[in-house]
Amino acid sequence: MMLISCLLRSAAGPHAIVNGKEVINFASANYLGLIGHEKLLDSCISALEKYGVGSCGPRAFIGTIDVHLDCEARIANFLGTPDSILYSYGLSTMFSAIPAFCKKGDVIVA
Repeated sequence: MMLISCLLRSAAGPHAIVNGKEVINFASANYLGLIGHEKLLDSCISALEKYGVGSCGPRAFIGTIDVHLDCEARIANFLGTPDSILYSYGLSTMFSAIPAFCKKGDVIVA
């Protein structure tokens, strides 16, 4: 087996500099390139000041607050649907919504 050494010299984002060459970074969760975006940081600070922090988790455990309902309304309006459901945690979607709407023979691409 041959090991290849690479030196990463940029922040985690959709693109990275490895050994002096720009490459697409498929290993980053920052695929939209929003880490460090000033407007997003200001919004996060504002939310922390208003709501504080918690243990996180599904709304069944932490409750529903105004930002959940506002976001659902905005998504529904954007999609042109009567309503939408916001899941705050990806695994909760996989374990609840997908089984609720799918049947034997359906193909799910995730």
